[in-house]
Amino acid sequence: MSAATWTFIPDILEEHLEEVAFLWGQRRAALRSPEYTPRSVADLEERIAAHVQGVVAVAADGIELVRAALASDDADAAFAGAFSLLHTSLPGAEQEVLEAFVAAEGDRLAALSEALKHAPLGPAGLGRLALLAGDEPSPRTAAAAEALAFHGALELKPDRLAALLGAEDAAVRCAGWRLVGYMLAPVDAKLYARALRDDEAAVRDAALLAGAWCGVQGVLPAARKIAAEPGPEHAATLYLLAVLGAPEDLTLFQRVAADPAFGPERFRLAAAYGHPVLVDAVLAGMTADDPAAAAAAGAAFLKLTGVDVFTGERAQAPVEGGDEFDAEFAEEYPVPDAERARREWSALAPQLGAATRICRGLDLGQPLDRASFDSLDMESRWELCLRGRFYGTWAGSPLALERFPLPR
Repeated sequence: MSAATWTFIPDILEEHLEEVAFLWGQRRAALRSPEYTPRSVADLEERIAAHVQGVVAVAADGIELVRAALASDDADAAFAGAFSLLHTSLPGAEQEVLEAFVAAEGDRLAALSEALKHAPLGPAGLGRLALLAGDEPSPRTAAAAEALAFHGALELKPDRLAALLGAEDAAVRCAGWRLVGYMLAPVDAKLYARALRDDEAAVRDAALLAGAWCGVQGVLPAARKIAAEPGPEHAATLYLLAVLGAPEDLTLFQRVAADPAFGPERFRLAAAYGHPVLVDAVLAGMTADDPAAAAAAGAAFLKLTGVDVFTGERAQAPVEGGDEFDAEFAEEYPVPDAERARREWSALAPQLGAATRICRGLDLGQPLDRASFDSLDMESRWELCLRGRFYGTWAGSPLALERFPLPR
């Protein structure tokens, strides 16, 4: 049988590239989304792979279109061009992407770094990244180091790590702390202390998260200190504390869940903490006048109990000071059925009410079998793995929660 021949049609190649860009953005959001399951992410990854194969099949004939995507100022298009090109066997493809990476800045640099993290690289490409990662701390050196980490090829020496964590650029400091988490690297307590005094909240948050991945027990008291006077500006710290928190943190989250000043986020925090006592606040939130808060409460109920009580109807957010045109395009939110939720919880409470943490109707205080773990949404799986790393019940790497494709 003769080999299949592929006809190069520019419009179809462009469509493949556009789909790679679009679907990758969906995947990026899906990795920590309560709306995705492992199965739906697998489906998404299969679609990405199929469109990449569509590019690869005609890349030799359509190389100029792929190069145009790689050179695009649009970060998503640049990612699609780089990611697809790295999957080809065309001579010089890897070098071409690396040259674009060296010249890129800002969002384009981040996009090309993402392609280098998740696409195949040969020894020459990894060697070039290692040289780049050894330069003076900059967004590019940090991005090169992160790409190497994803390929299991990063040698993270203490002096290089310290340089990243002490860089002038806050984004580089954040990247350094991400590397700590990815590599599960030991870090001097003084560097953690310095990070928690950083002027940039993003750096403080990144250090706390890295410490959680590494099982640094000082993370909890540090988070509790920040949360002692909780406010919306500490949302990331409160979320981390909700994921890791112990029963003694219940009073804090009862107060947060009942405080409208935290907005809809308070219900996400309640669901992340997972104590069944907070279901009462979630049930009350479903009757809020604010459609966004009511929808967030409904989503929290789903995460806690596994029961979807949304009606299929949608409520429009009020528009203050707007005209009819503004009202037409106002945000709409799904409407939960508060009465049904109360009935469902009455039926579930005898089995779940005595637990200290619940999720999707499961008592997380009990060992989970594989089927139960796979039934969790992506956000809940990420939280469970983070908690497992912190408390020593999961020996995996956070890199396994991001690499393409995810383990099946």
